[in-house]
Amino acid sequence: MNTTTPSCTVLIVDPCRDTQAQILDHVQSRGFSVISAQDATVALSTIELTRPDIVLTDSFYPDGAGLTLTKTIRSRHMPCPVIVMGEHRSEQAVIHALRAGAVDFIQKPIGVEELANALQRARNLLLPDLWNTPGVKRSSYALTIDSDPDHIPGVVSWLIRATAASLSDTTQLHLRGTLQELLLNAVEHGNLELSYQIKQKAIEQNRLSQLMRERLAQPLLAQRTVAVQVQCNREEGILEYQITDQGKGFQWKTLLHRAGSACHEGDSNGRGIFLARSFFPSLRYNTRGNEVTFQVPIH
Repeated sequence: MNTTTPSCTVLIVDPCRDTQAQILDHVQSRGFSVISAQDATVALSTIELTRPDIVLTDSFYPDGAGLTLTKTIRSRHMPCPVIVMGEHRSEQAVIHALRAGAVDFIQKPIGVEELANALQRARNLLLPDLWNTPGVKRSSYALTIDSDPDHIPGVVSWLIRATAASLSDTTQLHLRGTLQELLLNAVEHGNLELSYQIKQKAIEQNRLSQLMRERLAQPLLAQRTVAVQVQCNREEGILEYQITDQGKGFQWKTLLHRAGSACHEGDSNGRGIFLARSFFPSLRYNTRGNEVTFQVPIH
């Protein structure tokens, strides 16, 4: 396990390379890592790949692409604070930025101290790294989430930041993929009762989103939730994740025991579960098949 303070990464979203370079100098001198994007579309792709801690974006007035980006980040990546920049600091501009979900607004041209203060305020909003806090031996988290698949990326980002920020980049990547897969299984195949065949047919017909809306419109299915529990044991050097859905469960024994056939068409999520278990061999299900648990060793 890494016992040094993790670096804080800032994504700069601005169409002007000179502005990017100016902000880069200010930010790097304060100990931040920096990545950049020239527009909101590229920024979203960059966020998916790099998971920055803070986003600093131009408002892109008059089309407001920066505010749209802010709203999207808030809906998909809740742990990531967004600072909006604009040429004019009017009361209306500030209100629009805050309503979009920004945590701060700074005026261009950017002042060194103003930028430093805004970044520090945003950094203070990030979840603390309990693993590096002296005296903390154990901690636990309990989340209850709804059955909307669109909410899963934000939940996964929060879990990674809250429980695994000190792990290696490779372990975080494996953990992110595993949590994404298992939560999707719990929501889609557990709570919403979507079989592999039904989902694949909807994908082929380009109607998966419609199918999800139809399932979520059914009161019996929509009211179901997924429980996520995380136990962090510093003394034993173990993180344990447990995901429980309210579905009927599935026949998991044959699936896990037939490792070489994980991609068989008849297996609802064979490939994803097989990969998850290859990353974390402790992965196991309860008898019913609606609860999965796995451990992550902390080195």
